[in-house]
Amino acid sequence: MTSLFRLIIATIVLTGCSTLTVEEAAQKRDELDSMAERAVAALIEKEPGLRQQIDSSKGYLVADMKLTKVPIVGAGGGEGVFIDKVNNERKFIEVGRFDIGGGWGARAYKALLVIETDEVLQRLNSGVWEFAAGVEASAGSAAADGSSSGLKQGYTLHVLSEAGASATATARVIRIKLNTKLNSD
Repeated sequence: MTSLFRLIIATIVLTGCSTLTVEEAAQKRDELDSMAERAVAALIEKEPGLRQQIDSSKGYLVADMKLTKVPIVGAGGGEGVFIDKVNNERKFIEVGRFDIGGGWGARAYKALLVIETDEVLQRLNSGVWEFAAGVEASAGSAAADGSSSGLKQGYTLHVLSEAGASATATARVIRIKLNTKLNSD
């Protein structure tokens, strides 16, 4: 287990020290924009009422996520785009996830967070957002997700599962922060 923690710390340190050229940053922003457009289109195809929800929202966030879960701990992360419709801004984000609890598996998925209230919008604009405990199951492109933080909290979460399989019941923290490397220009 300590090897897993060392690997996670080493990954964080190594990725935290990298810098992007102007061209690399522009290319990465384009890739994230394209990923977000494809994910939203696929989710709307599955849930036609979602278009109206997005249109009437304060904004939305789309993240490309990867997760690995072993019996007691899990870790994952991703990156994405945060669209603030109130202030007409597009920001790029990084997501970190840490789980403690039962479960096993690895999976990749896209997450769409539709923002319904000014409070949630302000929390995202401040650069920090956190989710709480939940239960997940996925196999291939089918997924189910439940979270204690989603109850009347001013947002809705939609998940587009891509690959892998997992089943977990965990206490989790998902932290979203602004990506300073992609937002500085």
